[in-house]
Amino acid sequence: MISQEETLEVDLIPSLAQRRAFLKLPLEERRRILAQQADQIVEHYELDSERTNREPWQGGDIVGY
Repeated sequence: MISQEETLEVDLIPSLAQRRAFLKLPLEERRRILAQQADQIVEHYELDSERTNREPWQGGDIVGY
């Protein structure tokens, strides 16, 4: 869970006008923007303490009965 100190400055729900404006951009510009956003959020997922605590008991082989 993200604490208040860790919240990202992101507009999570863009307006319809913002989404349409994004879709009107050239493909390369959209890809550049999406890559930039992915780079910004990757740290959040890499530092997720819940995930690292879950990995030991979720990892391993799947056992069929």
